[in-house]
Amino acid sequence: MKNYLAEAWDEFLNLPVRDAPSELAGFLSVLPAKGDGDCVGVDTRKLVTARRMMKLVGDLSAEARREIFPRCGNFLELDKNRGRAMLRIQSGAYSEINRRASRKWAWFRGVWGGCGSLYLPRVGYYMSLRLPGGVGLEKRLSAILRSSGVSAGARPQRGRTEYTVKGLEDIVTVLVGMGLVRTSLMFEETAVFRSARGAANKMTNCDRANIGKTVEAAGLQMRMVETLDERGLWNEISPRLAEVARARREHPSASLGELGQILSKQVSKSTVEYRWKKLEAFLAEVNILKTKRG
Repeated sequence: MKNYLAEAWDEFLNLPVRDAPSELAGFLSVLPAKGDGDCVGVDTRKLVTARRMMKLVGDLSAEARREIFPRCGNFLELDKNRGRAMLRIQSGAYSEINRRASRKWAWFRGVWGGCGSLYLPRVGYYMSLRLPGGVGLEKRLSAILRSSGVSAGARPQRGRTEYTVKGLEDIVTVLVGMGLVRTSLMFEETAVFRSARGAANKMTNCDRANIGKTVEAAGLQMRMVETLDERGLWNEISPRLAEVARARREHPSASLGELGQILSKQVSKSTVEYRWKKLEAFLAEVNILKTKRG
């Protein structure tokens, strides 16, 4: 199976920038931040997040960048060995950007990029977002999901609120809303693959079970035929029962349905099964009589 999660983050990184301020606002709403004089350091342990933020910054006008990054020196620090990045933003600009969200899905995309994940376990699929404390933040995110008909569960998780979206349809709705169309198609492809694999496994298991039942029934019927031979009972049963018994001896691995087609007058599987039950009852009665005589 493809590495769908890696491809999802690759698509996220390379999405066209449509509303840089709103998406930046989404990132800044959820990423850890620490004041440092005139600057605020925004920390992330996802290098893909840092690269996406730099792409957003690059889309801003030169004037906007001067407002965001004055007097902060080197505004980006990458530590690939530790897998983290620090973006320094001017304090006033940080507060201003953090309030912006002119397009809901652009803001949501930033939130998801900062604290979201996709999961493809062996069974099912789910998307999670771990939000830091903040009633306003949770209300905004819940409103976006509700307006799109998406249901999400929420639970406290280590000082944060974890929102979880389950079910293929809801996840695809969120992915398309964020612009991750290719990823949504990959998830649907995975669903089709899993469905087909599940159906194939079910059919295989069913076939195995049927084969086992056929072998077990054939073995029991062969022992009944042997009893007829040993006790010389062929003349005491009806021609129809005798015919089906002889057919079993000649075709020990045939199914009941196949036996019915072998007979001189073809009959259904249920008719063959009925005849075997009559023969079984006859032999049981003979055995009882023999026991009484003994």
